[in-house]
Amino acid sequence: MSSRKGVVILGAGNVASALAPALEAAGFSIRQVFSRNIANAQALASCLADTEPVDNPDSIVSDAEFYIISLTDTAIAGIAERLKNTGGLWMHTSGGIPASELAPASGDYGVLYPLQTFSKGRSVDFADVPLFIEANTPENLQRIREIAEKISKTVSEADSHKRLRLHAAAVFACNFVNYLWSNADSILSAGGESLDVLYPLIKETIAKAIAISPYAPQTGPARRGDTAVTERHVTVMTPRQAELYRMLAEEIADTYLKDRPL
Repeated sequence: MSSRKGVVILGAGNVASALAPALEAAGFSIRQVFSRNIANAQALASCLADTEPVDNPDSIVSDAEFYIISLTDTAIAGIAERLKNTGGLWMHTSGGIPASELAPASGDYGVLYPLQTFSKGRSVDFADVPLFIEANTPENLQRIREIAEKISKTVSEADSHKRLRLHAAAVFACNFVNYLWSNADSILSAGGESLDVLYPLIKETIAKAIAISPYAPQTGPARRGDTAVTERHVTVMTPRQAELYRMLAEEIADTYLKDRPL
């Protein structure tokens, strides 16, 4: 039996702040939380039982069973190289980075990718978060699956290429859509209105996309090819918003042109 014990979380951002409590609730001991910003490490550690916050990679224990990296994508390879030959089973939570970037740290590595948006201070039920897993050996894949199934009801395998596709789609579905809502809020605020006037519209748009599909229920002036309306719209926007609006309207018009009656 291995003498390695517990979990080290490398990162204290949005993903780590949701994942660490979910793991602890599932029975895992979180031994350390690492962050270059000690205040962030302390904030997350304070939400856990008997977890040490550290801000120096040299202070990370070398006898943990699991190491989970929830840092920015650009930091993953560097921290794996810095903790070269640490051993244990290493995982990262990225959608766009190959599992092999963890190879310097250990001969056992893989991925635990949660397909969800996380924000500090907002609770997410991890049981409802789809987890996509990968590993360098069948044995490690099974070990990661056992971890994943303790915190999520939906666990699927996904290699690096599939995860990249999932992540790219998620950016469209979440990050870009949220940015568009932010622009809608800005346009409304400039006229003294609040975004809450759009809440019923937002809810129905999401409901139709889920119940039917995003493609079929598309509506609006660009869908109809009504350029007179779209050009009036841009008069109440900033130049950057107008540029973005025209680009999206053109894409929608081109996409649905084939569906229009002659």
